[in-house]
Amino acid sequence: MWAIRYFLLLVLIVLILGFATYNSSQRVDINFPNYQFLDVPLMVVILCAFCVGVLVSFVLTVAYTIKMSGDVRNSRKNIHQLEMELAALRNRSLEDIDKLDENEVKPE
Repeated sequence: MWAIRYFLLLVLIVLILGFATYNSSQRVDINFPNYQFLDVPLMVVILCAFCVGVLVSFVLTVAYTIKMSGDVRNSRKNIHQLEMELAALRNRSLEDIDKLDENEVKPE
């Protein structure tokens, strides 16, 4: 699996480098409501957009990981409680279990 990941990363880097060299002379203007940037290289704009995307993805991944670790903690706590209950039920004698069954099932 790691080989596929590194291969895809290598292909992505080659594509980015090819795109960068092909469009190295391209310049664009960027207009924001209060700011205007003139004659900015296209690769700088693409690199900034990529970095913002990576940052947003990182923040969302961290938030998801924190949520999942909380869920795992709650699940482990629940499993521990169920294992304790199971151990308590296994240690009961058959007479105690019969008494419990008689008390739980009441004929009408």
